[in-house]
Amino acid sequence: MATKDSSVSSKDDHQKVGSSTDSPQTYTAPTLEAAHHHHHGGVDAGATAGTAAAKDLDISLALPGMTGVHEEDELDPYESKRVKRKIDWRVMPLLCAIYTLQFLDKNAIGAATILGFLKDNQLTTAQLNNLGTFFYVGLLASQIPHSYAFQKFPVAKYLAVMMFLWAMLVGVHCAAIGYKKLIALRILLGFTEGCITPGIMLVTSMFYTRTEMGERVGWTFQCNGIAQILSGFIAFGAFHTPTHTPLSLPQNHGKVAQWQWFMVIISLLTFVVCLAFAAFFPDSPTKAGFLTQQDKIVAIKRIRANQSGVETKKWKKYQFFEAVKDPKAWIFMLFAVLANFVGGIGIQYSLIIKDMGFSVLETTLLNIPSGGCMVITVTFAMWMLHRYPNARGWISVLSYIPSIISVILLITLPDNRIGLLVAFYCIQLGNTPAVVLSLSWITTTTSGHTKKLTQHAMWLIGYSVGQMVAPQWWKDKYKPRNRVPWAIILTSYCCQVVIILSLRWYLNQRNVTRDKAAAAATTEEEKEKYSEYGWIEVPVDSTTIANANGKGDGASTAGDSQDEMVVVGEKEKEKASASTPAPAPGMKRVRVEKRFLDLTDFENLSFRYVL
Repeated sequence: MATKDSSVSSKDDHQKVGSSTDSPQTYTAPTLEAAHHHHHGGVDAGATAGTAAAKDLDISLALPGMTGVHEEDELDPYESKRVKRKIDWRVMPLLCAIYTLQFLDKNAIGAATILGFLKDNQLTTAQLNNLGTFFYVGLLASQIPHSYAFQKFPVAKYLAVMMFLWAMLVGVHCAAIGYKKLIALRILLGFTEGCITPGIMLVTSMFYTRTEMGERVGWTFQCNGIAQILSGFIAFGAFHTPTHTPLSLPQNHGKVAQWQWFMVIISLLTFVVCLAFAAFFPDSPTKAGFLTQQDKIVAIKRIRANQSGVETKKWKKYQFFEAVKDPKAWIFMLFAVLANFVGGIGIQYSLIIKDMGFSVLETTLLNIPSGGCMVITVTFAMWMLHRYPNARGWISVLSYIPSIISVILLITLPDNRIGLLVAFYCIQLGNTPAVVLSLSWITTTTSGHTKKLTQHAMWLIGYSVGQMVAPQWWKDKYKPRNRVPWAIILTSYCCQVVIILSLRWYLNQRNVTRDKAAAAATTEEEKEKYSEYGWIEVPVDSTTIANANGKGDGASTAGDSQDEMVVVGEKEKEKASASTPAPAPGMKRVRVEKRFLDLTDFENLSFRYVL
């Protein structure tokens, strides 16, 4: 079904892809752990058969009703929407709260700069920039450990532990007076907060369809704007407390400075959200206590179009290496580097506004509209994504128009503080949607749990590198107009547009190549490579994969057992023919969707990339 501009989404991301076949022949599917030894690395590479431990398979197979052919199944729209609403009301408020606090925490020193933070810690502008860089050194170092931990531990519990640690670290800022102590704190804070963005990408892929995932990542990310608004009000309130700055004076010993009040408030807010997150956030749909057994089945089936499972609990080395070799991962990573050249503003924004000619009191409130602009532009981008679910690339490119115009104005406008302030606000109207969309884009174009976690980590590494270097060009010699930093950001915007268009072309070429290969397949064996279904062998008396492990229906996960299961082949007909190899004695052949076999997007030739 070759097309000029291949698409994998329909009204609700449920367009079927791949070829069907009535052939009695069996296509041999890749081994889940050993496939790397037979996988040839190409987009359409083949594979060979073998055995795989049950823990290699997706945890969804522990639920009844997950095996068999579901191609003709249609979920009751009312039931699907009802379950989605239940998930939204439990998951989204907590995700939004945690992302709001994460943005507040990491940018706390940016708000505190005008509240006496620089004077009390005897910091220069260069040292302040370095503190911003060191935060991302910690975040950079955290990505592989966090990715590995997400594969091994319950996602929600791990996130809650990290939240508790960073709540304490924000509070400790009040006592760590001095540049060297602050360096250590910023590195540790970056390490603990480094789990949030990959955690959110992972969680949304478990609960939502591709289009819903993009929308909800956007809703979560727009909480950065809400955090900017809250930060302005908290700073405004802290400014009305006694100054007690500098703390080095004898009469100020034992007293709380304005910036310390700011840190204490944010630390307490983070701790409260941490408790709520630990108590109520689910680790996965199969372990969501607020869903009934039937709700869990609906939750899994409604994300079928994602062409990937929910979660596996085994780290697969071959998927890690495949992720590192995947060109699209490096394209996303390069985009993340350049997209975060604007990140220095997070440290400097109070000083940038103050240098335009505003007082400290005015500055505490004047960043609030900037957060409002971010909320507006992300909301609009998510509405566009809902209308055009396979247009992430085009929406991202269009979002750069206001940002590019704003930066040009900041470079060329005369010294008019109102005009400069409006241009500064309008930067938030662009670029941000592209970053938001890239978060869900890399998730929806990757299959295989370990590969997905690895590519999330690579995106975050790029993000960290961009954020590390971004503060370094905001130097005193460029003040007050900062034309050099703005010129660097303008150049990065133009490069990002080129990268997005190149990425969209590359992914579309992958789709076209697979569509043509599927259409040109002549033998039944070739056609079956593009099937959406596979087979596994389980004991004859089992009704679910969990049964096969001796746990009975509804057992927790298929990954708790080391029992071996054989991935034997893929067909479109539920009934095996006489030419299909017979199952082993005492075993029966069970039909499953390939998304439950934890195949990568290279291995699963029915996988199509969203654009």
